Amino acid sequence: MEKFLTEKIEVEQSASSPHPVSFTWRGEVYTVAEVVEEWVDTGFGTANERSRVWFNRRHRRWFVVRTTADELFEMYKDYADNRKFTWWLTKKLERHG
Repeated sequence: MEKFLTEKIEVEQSASSPHPVSFTWRGEVYTVAEVVEEWVDTGFGTANERSRVWFNRRHRRWFVVRTTADELFEMYKDYADNRKFTWWLTKKLERHG
């Protein structure tokens, strides 16, 4: 079963790519073993038609990562504030197979 979290996290990012290397959640450091999936979201979410202008678009890069402890997490990097990007942990996923 998935656990929905939506909590802000601290992330160490790769120097050569946007991929997370490790992240801290609830005081524990998790090391990323693999980026399983990655996608970019520049949609409008649930915004009404009148407010769908370019500067209201989402700017998020999503990742599903597998940690060295073999746990799966879904997270994203939010580019909304270009002075300080924020990272959010959205789900802890159940491993299948």
